[in-house]
Amino acid sequence: IRQMGERMALNAPIQGTAADIIKKAMIEIDTALRGAGMGTRLVLQVHDELILEVPEEEEASAERMVVEIMEGVATLDVPLVVDVSWGRDLAAVKG
Repeated sequence: IRQMGERMALNAPIQGTAADIIKKAMIEIDTALRGAGMGTRLVLQVHDELILEVPEEEEASAERMVVEIMEGVATLDVPLVVDVSWGRDLAAVKG
């Protein structure tokens, strides 16, 4: 039980920081998308990934904006690296 408690104590600040980072990124992305007058919208957040609905004509600009914001949202000793996947629906992206 002690080992489990120690792991939980060490892991909690890491998971909490990751949650704070993704929430900050979501706010910045939403603000940037709306400020640019884009139709792209955040739909869902699952752990460390964001799901967006993106009109076809906005794919390139939305990807650049989201990647730039997510990779720069926090100053860390290790870089944040963003991977982007596209699909007509979530099943196509996850498949």
